[in-house]
Amino acid sequence: MAQVIQEIKKPILHISCVPRKDTTLLKISLSQDDLGILYRVTSVLFNHRWDILEAVAETASDGHVQDLFVIRSWDGAEMTESLLSQIRSDLYALFYEGKSVAMYLRENAKEEILVRKIGDSEASLKLYNPISSDFTVMDLRMKDTPGILFQITEALYHLGIDIISFTANSFDGKIRDSFLLRTSLTGEKLDEKLMFPMLRAKLESFL
Repeated sequence: MAQVIQEIKKPILHISCVPRKDTTLLKISLSQDDLGILYRVTSVLFNHRWDILEAVAETASDGHVQDLFVIRSWDGAEMTESLLSQIRSDLYALFYEGKSVAMYLRENAKEEILVRKIGDSEASLKLYNPISSDFTVMDLRMKDTPGILFQITEALYHLGIDIISFTANSFDGKIRDSFLLRTSLTGEKLDEKLMFPMLRAKLESFL
């Protein structure tokens, strides 16, 4: 009888960083694409007091995913080998060991972010589907608040929305966050009649 040998693929999580003048380029490679990558990464960086200024997701032909992040410490600190190792350990638990983001934040006494309401009366949210693009565009302008990106990515994750790219711009104590989005189920733009109202209501519940 021929013996069937099944190859068991081990989870892959590679992390590296490149220091820049005022920021750090963080590269994260995963063995599989998954909904909520930015959501999980944001929760870990929030816990360690780092902001994400830009994010781009890239999927290779072999199914591996490489995400690129431009990040900056809240305190002007540099990325160290020990911190990078801790970030990798935290992410591994979230991606491959079944730990939920809520559990992770509670373990690190950061659970208040899960129910925080900002109350920014000047917050402005725009959603539209450009004819020339395969993705939905979301622009958000509001006061700069640590952890706001985590709250946004959490809302998108629970609505089954993929983030293709993200860019943040800061000016005069305010931010403009721009996202390219698609539905995770179909890979298409968000339905304007169904998903737009749901997403707007979800975000406005804490903005």
